[in-house]
Amino acid sequence: MNAPFRYPRAVRAMHALIALAILTQMLLTLVMQHPRAKRPMTPQGAFYFQWHEWVGLAAFAVLGANWIYRAARWKQAVRRLFPWSTRPGRAELGRELGLFARLRWRSIPLDGALAGTVHGLGILLASEFALTGSVLFILLWPSNQVTPLASQVMEVHQYLGSAMWAFLAGHGAMAVWHQLAGERSITRMFSPRN
Repeated sequence: MNAPFRYPRAVRAMHALIALAILTQMLLTLVMQHPRAKRPMTPQGAFYFQWHEWVGLAAFAVLGANWIYRAARWKQAVRRLFPWSTRPGRAELGRELGLFARLRWRSIPLDGALAGTVHGLGILLASEFALTGSVLFILLWPSNQVTPLASQVMEVHQYLGSAMWAFLAGHGAMAVWHQLAGERSITRMFSPRN
């Protein structure tokens, strides 16, 4: 197996900030109240909802910085995060999916096309989640009044939230599995020496 890819310091910092923001957002959804057209929020539910808004805007800013960083290194970003967009990348992804289906997980490169695809899809999902949340912030501002358009965007945002819970569970479980298997994926991602 090849030596693992070393993540640039900027990527590690953005990954940590995005992970922290998304985890905070998801935990806030468990205690906040959503604005409703016919029912006012309780003071406590509104407090947590306001925190959800502000952390969401911060997440949107970090994801925007991530996209600017990736755009400046577009060829590398496409190769690493969207390997399915090129013929060689699709071939490598197909090979790795075959290994995955045959339960030959240790034969899959830690930083190959499958890992890149998962990370790329995660960034796309997080970006869509943050974008719909930011649009909601604008639509609900300043009084949190739910209009028909805000209600539709809220439904999409909540659907993306369910997808994010699934992504976090799968991505987190795989990261822990790799770490416990001795591959040090979490250690490598957050180690200042890399």
